[in-house]
Amino acid sequence: MREVLEPFIVREEPERNLALIVYGDGSADVYVGDDGIMANHISGEQPWELLVQGASAADWVIMPVGCPICLTNETQQDDLPAEIREEVAVVATGAELLKVIRSQ
Repeated sequence: MREVLEPFIVREEPERNLALIVYGDGSADVYVGDDGIMANHISGEQPWELLVQGASAADWVIMPVGCPICLTNETQQDDLPAEIREEVAVVATGAELLKVIRSQ
């Protein structure tokens, strides 16, 4: 994920693990950890594409609040607890992720 985001980081606050990314038509605050990120204050539509690309590169799922878990690879479903395996969406693009989020 970090490798995907790196070229678009315009400001960092290392003490908070915070990076401001600017990509295409918008930006996002991204809190970067070793095994995940949290993104908020996302503006525009193109930063969503970058987040999906990064999650896919890291083989991570995306867990938008109040939405189904979004898989970036169908095989990730096998690693989920049985009780949530059916409530998932597979996303390959930022537009697909936004569609899931906006449908809730």
